[in-house]
Amino acid sequence: MLFCTMKLWLKYAFGIIMGAILYLALPPSMIQGTPFISFLAEIAQNIGAYALILTLIAGIPISTFRLSERGLFFKPLLRTLLFFLASLLVASLLGVIIALIFRPAPLPLVSESGTIRSLDPLDLIRATFPSNIFSTFAGAETWFLPLALFALAFGLALAHDPVMSRPILPVLDVISRAAYLINTFISEILGILIIPVSLYLFLNLRSARFPAEYQGIIVVSVTATFIFILGIFPLMYRLLGGRRNPYTMLYGMLGPLLASGASSSILFSSGTTLRHISENLGVKRDSNALMFPTALIAGRVGSAFITAASFIAIFLSYSRNSPSIGQFAGIVILVPVAVVVGASGLKSNVVLMIGLTAALFGQGFQNGASLLVPVALLLSVCALLLDAAWIMFSISLLGELRGERSSKKARNFI
Repeated sequence: MLFCTMKLWLKYAFGIIMGAILYLALPPSMIQGTPFISFLAEIAQNIGAYALILTLIAGIPISTFRLSERGLFFKPLLRTLLFFLASLLVASLLGVIIALIFRPAPLPLVSESGTIRSLDPLDLIRATFPSNIFSTFAGAETWFLPLALFALAFGLALAHDPVMSRPILPVLDVISRAAYLINTFISEILGILIIPVSLYLFLNLRSARFPAEYQGIIVVSVTATFIFILGIFPLMYRLLGGRRNPYTMLYGMLGPLLASGASSSILFSSGTTLRHISENLGVKRDSNALMFPTALIAGRVGSAFITAASFIAIFLSYSRNSPSIGQFAGIVILVPVAVVVGASGLKSNVVLMIGLTAALFGQGFQNGASLLVPVALLLSVCALLLDAAWIMFSISLLGELRGERSSKKARNFI
């Protein structure tokens, strides 16, 4: 009974602590755990992401219709998209500059470092506009953009003839609310799901080997994660026009941050992130339903920062010289492109985005991301923590500037 009435972040913290206790209880011989632990973690991850796609897609058409009726769709959406893309460029620039200032040690140039899954940009463009729209439903978790575009187009089609669309709106509204309720239930039991997920994470971190050459990129990534979340993001929120106490907001973000850090999966943590933005940070449903999917694709600032810093570490491993002005500009521009493409597949991690950046950059760096496989998990955790924090701060800011956000007191947080 006590567990049911706890704040969500306390449930998630309890789940992580239980995972840590189980991790400490396992004998050292079980460095990589067992197939059973891996199976439990996979099932928990799947349940955590069970209702996310339905919740996102069900909310887009009805919100698009309502915002279009109020004349709050096209300009706000364009401004939101430009804001997120500008954020990616700034994060990419900061990642490059910081990595060049601290200059991580050259990484071991050995092909045995590992392999990564590659993405073909042309194949992804083809998949964005399939000949059969129904095929987008089956692959939504690996390539979310086509389904999101369909939901957006469907909402705009409804708004084009609101009189004829009226009969279907209550049905869409019921589906959207029902999906959100399923997502709410999953967020309530996420504390239990986090136990095997966090246990598996601890086991993977213990089995990882971090040679001295990787300490530079690790220190840069971990230090930057804390500085950005505790300092730079709250400061940017206030400088850009936010009026609430950013640290009260940060308290309201604890649940999604814990879920992101424990799982290293945007699919697993986004369901509770969506709920926290609405019920803790007070962003109204229609704005949240449209801005959140946009942020998942174009607002992954943490992934952009880690990708840029990591690619510079790869560059300095292959070359004794710093990038030229042209190469510097190319990296800053290519990183946001790679992040948006990679983020469109919700299962993509930051190492895949680094690999895509390397492939787009060319010049002999195509396989450079394989050097980072030993620290892939740690980089993914840092990137997702930064992604989750910035998504919540930025959506709160945009909602507040539009008058689409209500005040929530900390004692009323879920």
